[in-house]
Amino acid sequence: MRFNLGFFLREAAKNMRLNALMSVTAVTTTAVCVLVLGVGLLVSAHVEGILRGVGKDVAITAFFPEDVTREQIDQDRRQVEGYPEVEEVVFVSEAEALNRVKDMLSEQPEVMEGLDPDIMQASMEIRLADPEASDAVAERLRAEGFSEENLNYPQQTISQLNQVTGYVIWALRAATVLFLVASVLLISNAIRISIFARRKEIEVMKLVGASDGFVRTPFVLEGLAQGLIGATIAALVVVWGNAIFVEWASSALPFVPVSSSAVNTLLVLLVLIAVGVLIGIVGSFVSVRRFLRV
Repeated sequence: MRFNLGFFLREAAKNMRLNALMSVTAVTTTAVCVLVLGVGLLVSAHVEGILRGVGKDVAITAFFPEDVTREQIDQDRRQVEGYPEVEEVVFVSEAEALNRVKDMLSEQPEVMEGLDPDIMQASMEIRLADPEASDAVAERLRAEGFSEENLNYPQQTISQLNQVTGYVIWALRAATVLFLVASVLLISNAIRISIFARRKEIEVMKLVGASDGFVRTPFVLEGLAQGLIGATIAALVVVWGNAIFVEWASSALPFVPVSSSAVNTLLVLLVLIAVGVLIGIVGSFVSVRRFLRV
């Protein structure tokens, strides 16, 4: 029997119309599974973005000796700014350091009364492009003449941050894979019930000489359509929900670095739709195989 796309499309549409309840179930199942998958992708992207933002806030503080000259400070600053691992260098004078302490102790002014302003040291706050490069930058600063006592960098915090980042991202990726497998199984079961209701029709078609491909194609197109509809609905909900979350976080969580640029919404939209279509095709293909053995 020759391939006739129009016939297959009509058969797929007829199958969906005659089995409207099962079609709705398949679409809903796909939508829910793709929605969960989309939420997992969003959470993974935002967590990674937040941790990346927090990591950028980790700085190495290099204190200058009391007798350092302004020329030496400028020279050291320019040299550190040339490090490839360094993103930004901020100079903090003695007066600015004192003002920062005053701001921190604004609710305890009595503490400032006994504080000697001369104990403040000028320093450089060195922000890194990659927190993992802190050891290498600290070693170069030591080579430039900064003593261990004049360097302050929370290496333990950096290490813990990188470790937590790895655990969170891998856990979310594993959850995403599990949701994908669950989606295929659920849509496969939903379509299998629909095919089972028409098993006699399939047996008759096989007995009169219909090929496996001829019998399978309408069901594959039916699964594709169901996956496409469900995935499109879920993908639009995910993109819409992401926009609402970013807007809410900017006002409710001002100290948390949630950015709209952390998620490529167009890519997420296309990936979720593609996954939904793939779920529908694979699910229907797997389901119909056992009914072709007549």
